[in-house]
Amino acid sequence: MRILITGARRGIGAAIAAGLASPGDTLLLHHLGAAAEASGVAALCRDRGAAASLLEADLTDPVAVRSLAAEAGPVDILINNAARASNINFPDLSYDEWSQTFAVNVTAPMLLAQALSEGMAARGWGRIVNVVSPTVVMGGPSGPAYVSSKAALIGLTRSLAHALGPHGVTVNALSPGAIRTEGEAELAKGHDQEAHSPLLARQAVPRPIVPEDLVETVRLLVSDGSAALTGQVIEVGGGLVFR
Repeated sequence: MRILITGARRGIGAAIAAGLASPGDTLLLHHLGAAAEASGVAALCRDRGAAASLLEADLTDPVAVRSLAAEAGPVDILINNAARASNINFPDLSYDEWSQTFAVNVTAPMLLAQALSEGMAARGWGRIVNVVSPTVVMGGPSGPAYVSSKAALIGLTRSLAHALGPHGVTVNALSPGAIRTEGEAELAKGHDQEAHSPLLARQAVPRPIVPEDLVETVRLLVSDGSAALTGQVIEVGGGLVFR
């Protein structure tokens, strides 16, 4: 299998890459300006018997996204994990912040799916997993650009599932819950460092959820056994929300 994972340098993307790496597979690890970190993930994938390559692209640029798809293809599995985590509150939200958040979180996944699903459909098999967020249900605590973009990505997931299902391609959304990744820790600097505490208290399973908790669910979503599972939002957040 050829597997493209966006935002694969650390956190959720790195955990998924390592979890899917198997002998005979090729992991295509997208990053932007983080070759050293991404190289460490690639090395881990190779330790597990897979081939691994690094691909760099600015997902706010549609030309770069199309070039990424061309460089990566053909691809059997696409994991749209990269995200712009905008925490800017509504009164201070600029048009540029809104548009760049949507460019990374919605437009890039659409362009990658559009470019790569054609080959999947021709081969009669493919898997697309879009990483979304429980903030769509909760309305927060992230900023409105992020919440709105993830809601749009859920809509895209369901539309693509309908369009690609007849061709053997499934499209699902993975909702990770309140995972404290490196990126979220950086985003929290200068804000409430305990922002996760009330979220943890809301979970049915009251323990921190880590990126590795997502791996088995992703394996299911990209397996042959998931052929009848499409257009769904799968919550892996310890019961933070119930859809």
